[in-house]
Amino acid sequence: MSITEKELEELRRLRNEPDEVDVRYKQIIKQRLLTNNKIIFLIHNKELEDAEPDEYLGVNILPYYLIAPTQTNVKNYICFETSFDEVSRGNSVMKIQQIIFYILCHHSDITVAELSSARHDMIAAELINMFQGCNDFGTQLKLMSNKPSVVDNDYSARTLIFEQITTNSITNEKRTMNLRSGY
Repeated sequence: MSITEKELEELRRLRNEPDEVDVRYKQIIKQRLLTNNKIIFLIHNKELEDAEPDEYLGVNILPYYLIAPTQTNVKNYICFETSFDEVSRGNSVMKIQQIIFYILCHHSDITVAELSSARHDMIAAELINMFQGCNDFGTQLKLMSNKPSVVDNDYSARTLIFEQITTNSITNEKRTMNLRSGY
């Protein structure tokens, strides 16, 4: 099924809508990651060393937490998601928004030789440096969780969770009316 150019443009506009937090936030995160030379260095994709940073998107930088089940090449990943669990019962205008980073580094490339440090720890440190206290999303982000783990026999991981208090879909009149009426 195809869509009209007008419909495609309407979908593109969602990236900038204040209430479309997931889409808009992911655009900001992608831009920040792809323009950070330290992140690109730490990802350490030898195949893309001479490529433009945009080429890391969809290969090593993923705006979702899902990697191919079978890997033929060693890869390190930064995956990210946005979410919120619920709207405050006492204040339906505000919500606690989360930005979650999943850092996965293959065991055969786990050490950053130039730094003698674990790659997933260094990527986490740079992400914290980039996003802790950041106001790019309207209100200040705060790191709430920083946990290491092992995904399987091949990948070490670190999960970072940032939170912020932000508005809850108050700019779209149609949504606001639906919230008030309980739909």
